[in-house]
Amino acid sequence: MDLIVPVVTVVNLILAIGGAALGIFAAVDAVSRRSDAFAAADKQTKGTWAGITVACAVALGLGFFGGAFAPQSLLWLAGLTGSLVYLLDVRPRLREVQRGGRW
Repeated sequence: MDLIVPVVTVVNLILAIGGAALGIFAAVDAVSRRSDAFAAADKQTKGTWAGITVACAVALGLGFFGGAFAPQSLLWLAGLTGSLVYLLDVRPRLREVQRGGRW
């Protein structure tokens, strides 16, 4: 019992730091993209994705305080999901549209 609590605390801290960094990166990336790239990539508008990623960054950042936003809680996981959807689905399409085709 004496070893489990510190390990869980460290894991929660690592998840909170990683989640907050991921959320901030996604929000900054969404805000810094051009508005017309979102339309060209057939995604929601820039305002929509900026709002989603900023809200997710806030939820992930609140993971440091525990409670309803503690890592592995439902709200924290929802924030993580929103940030990952942007980073793994929307961002690659935006980069492709802004750079043009590979050929």
